[in-house]
Amino acid sequence: MTAFKSVESIRYYACGYCTNDLHTVFRGYPHEKRQFPAGVFLIRHARQGYLLFDTGYSSEISTLGLQGRLYHLLNPTSVRPADEIRNQLMADGIQPEEISYLFLSHLHPDHIGCVKHFQSARIVLSRDAFLRYRRNRLGDLIFQRLLPPWFAAHCTVLRREQLREEKNAYFSYCDFFGDGSLLLTQMDGHARGQLCCLIENKIFLGADASWGNEFVGRANELRFLARLVQDDMRAYRENDRILSRMRSDGIRLCFSHDRGIEEVIRG
Repeated sequence: MTAFKSVESIRYYACGYCTNDLHTVFRGYPHEKRQFPAGVFLIRHARQGYLLFDTGYSSEISTLGLQGRLYHLLNPTSVRPADEIRNQLMADGIQPEEISYLFLSHLHPDHIGCVKHFQSARIVLSRDAFLRYRRNRLGDLIFQRLLPPWFAAHCTVLRREQLREEKNAYFSYCDFFGDGSLLLTQMDGHARGQLCCLIENKIFLGADASWGNEFVGRANELRFLARLVQDDMRAYRENDRILSRMRSDGIRLCFSHDRGIEEVIRG
């Protein structure tokens, strides 16, 4: 297990999954139905307590009318109430009220499904993501009905200038707690304003900057339909190059839809 200073542990939870045929996503792959989990990361910080990175799917995804049916048609989804992050946390003896911060990488339904259960948390997201929430266009793929009425009032919105306060070998970032434990950076590409997090320069929570470790370095192999769901393919390709460098330098990459992560970071 990776040793940290301020971060006492990181625990991964798979909160539902979607199923896709790899052949329709990447060139060079045979027809293979692959389950992509909706990953959530629970971080226990020595001074800040429990932090949550994303919230995964909600079982309500199937009750969202036409929008939900279209989503399921294009991206078949499976999630039970027991898969929801609140229920998994409670099974581990952690109450939703104990989460002090909720970091949202972006606002797609597989990341915001259970926000409503964390009313005690301070919600952190980028200004660009928040502006997408405000404008509420269909192409932004933000399911407003998944977000509670108090959502905006609980948000701490990080401006681009804040996310560029410092710079390392890979990107500009915000040292959120001022102790080097969580470096937040904005990686556009998949979604405008997507937040990612480097934990003590050892583990990188990359959200949807890649489909998974297996696919890092293969951005140019995305098929046409998979490219269409990216907000900015040029930024997506640049992120892919950055991720390749980070991995070469020994930083452990953890993506929202990766598999086998719990065997590496479970604490």
